[in-house]
Amino acid sequence: MKLTVIVILLLIILGLSIGIYSILNHAKSQGQARLPVICASLYAELFNESGTEAGIPVAVTGMGSVQAARQVLLNPSYYAIYASIDPYILTSILYPAHDASWYIAIAGDEMVIAYSPKLPRPLLYEVRNLTIEEEKALNESNYSLAINITMKFIKLMFSNKVINLAESQGAYLIGTSNPNTDPEGYRALMVFQLIGMYSGNGKYYYIDLLNELNKSNKVYEVLAGSQLIGLLQLGDVWFDIAIYKSSAETANLPYFPLPPLVNLGDPRYSNVYSNASVTITVNGKPYLIKGAPIQLALTIPSKYPHKDEAAKLILFLISHRGRELMKMLSITPLKPAILYGNLTQVPKELRLLLNSSEVVYGG
Repeated sequence: MKLTVIVILLLIILGLSIGIYSILNHAKSQGQARLPVICASLYAELFNESGTEAGIPVAVTGMGSVQAARQVLLNPSYYAIYASIDPYILTSILYPAHDASWYIAIAGDEMVIAYSPKLPRPLLYEVRNLTIEEEKALNESNYSLAINITMKFIKLMFSNKVINLAESQGAYLIGTSNPNTDPEGYRALMVFQLIGMYSGNGKYYYIDLLNELNKSNKVYEVLAGSQLIGLLQLGDVWFDIAIYKSSAETANLPYFPLPPLVNLGDPRYSNVYSNASVTITVNGKPYLIKGAPIQLALTIPSKYPHKDEAAKLILFLISHRGRELMKMLSITPLKPAILYGNLTQVPKELRLLLNSSEVVYGG
């Protein structure tokens, strides 16, 4: 009897010990994931890989940059790092709410038009030939020729022949993302405006064509551009007009490159890009966004309590190893990275790098 009681007591103690250990271990693992990162979906892999290589546990949430900014507004003390592929979203939404007052631009990108590898063979042959012609013109810096080839590509994409062919095969002709949730969506519209201006057809000529297609259910719209990749690979969507070059290359998707005059990827054409603009709506409020070079912008929200830990991840991203990781993921790093905004709120670790080969102040 006594032996039975002793055995039962030992089992209870052992069970309690295991339970307490599990709780403490879970709490420890939960405590380690102290860096919740919210970013454009297409850069989720960058932050996951960076956290692993830097030995910093991260919990990455990916969504459209506009959606992500809304989440920071709802819970301003939760996120360690907010990353937007458009600094304007950060400065126009988070700055006024005092949820951020600075950012660092660590990478650039450019817009391309991806197409499905499952296109019908004759059309795929035609599209690939135009892509080869465009690449040759761009390599030779013959941008006037590249613009003409771009117009041929767009004309083919919008042709009745291709529209009817996609419809007959049950595919969406064009995929894009919602401008109100994802910068890729409004940047696609900006690219079309710039192509319209250079083609001589007028700024809104291709926008009007896109709107007509949308009315007839030939355009597939998503909240974030990353949601189109699988559809493109399967052939359910034929052309993705809202995609960055880095994303297309990472997903091994064929794409048509665009001239720097219209691809929003070359700072030398900032004044040209600013001729394009799109009005988006965030929480019922309109925001006029002008075209600008694409930059991946990071900040640590003002109310996040562990800023030193968050700064360590940013320091890794702008290090040599961080830049090499970006290149591996087909992301173009900026060297030096560019720091903008209120320097008094920037973590000391980042401020110390100012005016070095790693970081410069952009105003």
